[in-house]
Amino acid sequence: MSQSARDPTVAPVLTDTAWFVEVVRDAQAGNLSAFDTLFQYYNARICTYLARMIDNDEEGRDLAQETFIKVWRALPGMNDVPQFETWLYRIATNTAIDHLRRRKFRWPLSKNHEADDTSQFLRIAGPEKQIEEAELIKMALAQVSPHYRACLLLQHVAGFTQREIAQSLNLSEKSISIYVGRGCEQFRQAYERLENGQDATRKRRSTP
Repeated sequence: MSQSARDPTVAPVLTDTAWFVEVVRDAQAGNLSAFDTLFQYYNARICTYLARMIDNDEEGRDLAQETFIKVWRALPGMNDVPQFETWLYRIATNTAIDHLRRRKFRWPLSKNHEADDTSQFLRIAGPEKQIEEAELIKMALAQVSPHYRACLLLQHVAGFTQREIAQSLNLSEKSISIYVGRGCEQFRQAYERLENGQDATRKRRSTP
């Protein structure tokens, strides 16, 4: 790393493009300190993303480790350094989808509908309902097709634009728009089914 570079143990600020590109290039050259900087910056987010993708916190952490091993091995061949983040999420997404295929999950598909504003479902309503609603969100996401779920999480949790998601997954923006729309509808239907089921259970319990 050049003499003008900052301490590699300090996580880079993504808005500081020159610094970030330098860290990635140093990591490409085999600099472990630079790679550790990238790991420290992204690890928590990748763990959260993968845990939601596969609906398992422990396996999500394991897949995050697998993802960063793949990243380390593939870094020397990565050409578009400024797009490191989308490249990283592409590897994480493919790792999660491969994992789901190995588990032979079969998620139910729904009819195609226009996309709703799923952000409202992915937020926690209030302190008094946090635990209950977080569980509903987790169960509803588990019923969304993995490819659609990846697009939803990349857009609503990771904060990517649809163009960035398209670059990350090597798909067209039109395909991403369709995937997000279908994922929104699958999520909405699953969430409403689960919520209605909880309401029915409460009514039965309250009936003398």
